[in-house]
Amino acid sequence: MASGDRKPEGHIHGQTGYDCRSVCMNKRGAGLNTCHRISVVVVAVALLPLPLMAHASEGSLVQAVDKVFADIEDDMRPGCAVGVIRHGEYILQKGYGLANLEYGLPVTSQTVFRTGSVSKQFTAMAIALLAEEGRLDLDADVRRYLPELRDYGKPVTIRQMVHHVAGMGDYDPDLFRKADGSEFRFGNEDYWTIAEFYAAVRDVPLRLEPGTRWEYSNLGYFLLSQVVERVSGLSLRRYAENTIFEPLGMSHSMFYDNVNELVKNRADGYSKTDDGRYELYMTNLSWVGDGGVYTSLDDFIAWDRNWTNNTLGKGEPALIELATTPLPGFETESSEIFGEHPAYAFGLFVSERDGVKLIGHSGGWVGFSSVYLRFPEKALSVVTFCNSTDVSAPERGNTVATIALQMLAQVDGAVRR
Repeated sequence: MASGDRKPEGHIHGQTGYDCRSVCMNKRGAGLNTCHRISVVVVAVALLPLPLMAHASEGSLVQAVDKVFADIEDDMRPGCAVGVIRHGEYILQKGYGLANLEYGLPVTSQTVFRTGSVSKQFTAMAIALLAEEGRLDLDADVRRYLPELRDYGKPVTIRQMVHHVAGMGDYDPDLFRKADGSEFRFGNEDYWTIAEFYAAVRDVPLRLEPGTRWEYSNLGYFLLSQVVERVSGLSLRRYAENTIFEPLGMSHSMFYDNVNELVKNRADGYSKTDDGRYELYMTNLSWVGDGGVYTSLDDFIAWDRNWTNNTLGKGEPALIELATTPLPGFETESSEIFGEHPAYAFGLFVSERDGVKLIGHSGGWVGFSSVYLRFPEKALSVVTFCNSTDVSAPERGNTVATIALQMLAQVDGAVRR
């Protein structure tokens, strides 16, 4: 689903001082004093876990990534935040372009972006945590928890919904109508409250027989948010805050379920008009689960670290194993990022790239796009957020990942020689 499509959140197969500060920010986003010091930090951090990185030229990763974003490294257009993580530390953390065009505010590591369907892994983790607590049965019919849903004729399990094999459809225009019978326009043209939207969703029939085929469903993940609320007694936002974001120290991350709420350091989303101008492109819809997570580079690294050293729930590796294990027997749609028919775990695609395991997801909703790519065997991750429909975070983040993998391969080859 392209980031410019006005549909619910789905995945998507300069001033001199600003340029200097943004080359590489430290872990909490504070600008360093000089460009020279910044280039040293990039290599020094890389050197710590991997001495063989000394063979790479100083600043070479920054220079290569700069070229990927060269067209937006100025103070006139929306931009992106990109981070490259190695062994749990940023070896590159950089902002390009503007978070807000009206005030000329640059993108930094503290800028808070809407992440689209990258949010699904957080929804799925909330489900996994409830299962770990013994409060939710993954193999129970969803109607045990949401009995007011229409009778689907066959059981539809929570596990099937998490893995997109429940037979549920998506936000098809012909299924969602306003009171006057016209099509409901998702994005920012029409409005429903969360309760009004749930009232519409609960009567939508299945598209396929449950458990027969993988079919990406934003609708299913919205319903999972309602399951979390019904089981925990808290909104998905509050449950995730209590069990995910606060424990990890992600103090500027949230499921944004009130579009009227102020968010410190938030980027605005934009779309580019035919005559080259930019317009605001933000949603007026507050439901979450399919998407809705706001976060920053500074916060996101805590999420990345938790995959290798789990501190959530009971703190056991079994939680991570559950969240990263695909449901066997199902293939998803092929994509440029995740390759031929990747598998799907808990809000995460699982595949291989050139023999290296890849776990991640992409997203796009109104003016925002995002991608998170993790290569656990290489202790490498790439995260990219952008805030305009004319720039694709999945495409650019995927390019950055390719560059980082190639550099690691070159260094590995040098050491073997």
